Amino acid sequence: MPRCPPRSLYIKRDDLTGLAFGGNKTRQLEYVMGEVLQQRPEVLVTGANIQSNWCRQATAAAVKLGIPIVLVLRNADMQEIQGNVLLDLWMGAEVRFVPEPDMTLIFKHVDAVVEELRANGKRALRLDPWSPATAIAYAAMMLELDEQCEQMGLEPTHLWQAAAGPTQAGVVLGARLLEWNIRVIGVAPIRWTDRTMGELSADIANRAAARLEAEVRIKPDEIENLDNYIGAGYAIPTPDGLAAMRLAARTDAILLDPVYTGKAMAGLVDHVRQGILTKDDTVIFLHTGGLPANFAFRDAIEQMSRAH
Repeated sequence: MPRCPPRSLYIKRDDLTGLAFGGNKTRQLEYVMGEVLQQRPEVLVTGANIQSNWCRQATAAAVKLGIPIVLVLRNADMQEIQGNVLLDLWMGAEVRFVPEPDMTLIFKHVDAVVEELRANGKRALRLDPWSPATAIAYAAMMLELDEQCEQMGLEPTHLWQAAAGPTQAGVVLGARLLEWNIRVIGVAPIRWTDRTMGELSADIANRAAARLEAEVRIKPDEIENLDNYIGAGYAIPTPDGLAAMRLAARTDAILLDPVYTGKAMAGLVDHVRQGILTKDDTVIFLHTGGLPANFAFRDAIEQMSRAH
């Protein structure tokens, strides 16, 4: 780590959750699929960017449950079949590419496919990555983390993560339910066009709280989410993100990715360098996975690796 490191930096390894290379979506899908099974769908439909971790793990979950899945993937730049999408195809997903330039509009294409399948007599169900169940999964993770910290005698001051909505919503909700005084900082990989990350995360957290019948209300300004490490856009590597990936790999053999966790670690490193995080802080970095996407960014990672 650079000068003035925090007293302790721990990593919560949700990249090791195990479902087709794991990641944070595995926790979420445990809860989402529980609700899905009650509706007895004949086919599932979801979507995201071509290198979506959500779609990879959703495909794996669908395979294990014996339910066909259709993925609607944004491929505006006509990327090669590599990384997550290669695994999607390998596991048997039906993949439909759309040249949608705006990642935030991908679910209008998902909904069109759902309607098409229903018109053809299929019980098609949309898998929603923003459902309350996704946040409930990470509220439950906070209970697990609290128990681990107690066993280890840790009193963390900060929890740092890549966050595009549901995961941070659940973490903030869990901290509130546990009355845990820990500062939760999310680093955004994307800017949504219709609302701020605080508004999105608070909405998901509050719907999750209602599902749990918890008398808790999260306000948008209580969601601390940094959007100054995104760079040129979603899924576009940044120099600082690649440098953070190199640092983690060559310090502790921790492999991050250039879309989510690399940018989140870049934010953490920057806060250390600025003296915002100090030797008096104990930080937990939530590793949300994303390893397979690295193979789609071969050139950028090779160039970064050979530079030093």
